[in-house]
Amino acid sequence: MNSILKNILPLGLSICLLCSCLATKDYSRPETYAVEQYRTQRISHDTSSWAEYHWEDIFRDSYLKQYITEALQANLDLLKAQQNLLISASLAKQSKSLMAPTVTGGFTPAYIWPSTETFLGDSYPNDSHYSDISLGLSLAWEADVWGRLTSLKKAAAAQYLASENMQRLIKSRVVGTITSNYYLLLSLDAKEAFLKDAIKNREEGLTTVRSLKESGSLSEVAVIQNESLLNIAQTMLIDVQREIKLRENILSVLIGRTPEKLPRNSWEAQKIIPPLGLGIPMDLLNNRPDIMSAEYELVRAFQLTNVANASFYPKISIQASGGLNSQNFDNLFSVNALFGNLIGNLTQPIFNQRRLRTQKEVSVARQQTAYLNYKQTVLEAYREVSDALYTYDAGAAKMTIQSHQNQQLRLAVKYSETLQDQGMASYLEVLAAKNNSLDIQLDIIDTKLSMMLSAVDLYLALGGGWK
Repeated sequence: MNSILKNILPLGLSICLLCSCLATKDYSRPETYAVEQYRTQRISHDTSSWAEYHWEDIFRDSYLKQYITEALQANLDLLKAQQNLLISASLAKQSKSLMAPTVTGGFTPAYIWPSTETFLGDSYPNDSHYSDISLGLSLAWEADVWGRLTSLKKAAAAQYLASENMQRLIKSRVVGTITSNYYLLLSLDAKEAFLKDAIKNREEGLTTVRSLKESGSLSEVAVIQNESLLNIAQTMLIDVQREIKLRENILSVLIGRTPEKLPRNSWEAQKIIPPLGLGIPMDLLNNRPDIMSAEYELVRAFQLTNVANASFYPKISIQASGGLNSQNFDNLFSVNALFGNLIGNLTQPIFNQRRLRTQKEVSVARQQTAYLNYKQTVLEAYREVSDALYTYDAGAAKMTIQSHQNQQLRLAVKYSETLQDQGMASYLEVLAAKNNSLDIQLDIIDTKLSMMLSAVDLYLALGGGWK
């Protein structure tokens, strides 16, 4: 017998190990799209370091810091993400105990009246009854021969890490959304101040034109043109003030407050710190939480496919129970009341209404879907970086042109007014020059806003904001 065991036991273990390798596989990161450089004209250095900055080092406005800090504690989307993370953490903790035995304790007092109309009950005298009292423990344990339980544990761990990175993604989006809305609000403040000055100047100009018209120097047409120019600025101011109220409401809700007026700094004080360098983020896959979350979802789907494969193999388990059993309570704790049993089970699924095959097919399809989602997330990440780089570059070039254009238009207003005083230009030429100057001032504000928003987008696209 010993000789047989020595020969059979190693062979059995070898077969189990071989089947385990066939049932489950090791995960390996899939190949993704290789990007040697982005579609931009200027490559200076690796911008992946930009993602290593804490958001406080990038966005240094005092009020903005206050609002971001407040939102990271009170934003409702972030609070919901924290609850989802707690759920995933509990499931991960539970999965760590899958390979431990299940132990239950029980106390069963029974008072039994057997039926005399059955085959066994016919041997009992009428009105017979007896007691049966049990006190003991039961144990059940499944051997993880094929790696099914290990795969379940890895799947739960991957789900937790995916939830953790999803929480980081929401943090990143909260930082980006609040920063973008704050900058937009400041740009609206700048437009409001500029329009108020323009309205004041045009009201003074209208008074002057009316005086010149009364003296006969100008016609009614000049008055009408000046009034129209004033009305345009007044209408634009109403729209800007409405946008300011709406943007304040949006920002208030984002930081967890009821809509209210929010204090803030000036638009002119806003700068991009540190200076934005355009380059290639080589560690993009390791920094972006959405890519990491998508990959962990792929890992989870992969491990669940392992579980489905292992379900085709025999299930080996052990059941044991022991304790005290007696017909009366007085003898329950005697030595003779002790009992125990140990049972080994080996079960192999044969016919189960195609459930196992369907489970495997569904798991494989979900794994492929997770893989496609992962590749799509990587592609979108590269696109977002490229878009942000292009937008910032285009804004910088546009700002240079607009600054020069603004200087030229200021000179045009000055020269046209001088020529008008000398009778060499009409008042309509002066109005046109002033209107063009107003438009370019507003355009410069929009261009600076576009550059700042693209800087925010680039910071987030490189994976920053959540640390």
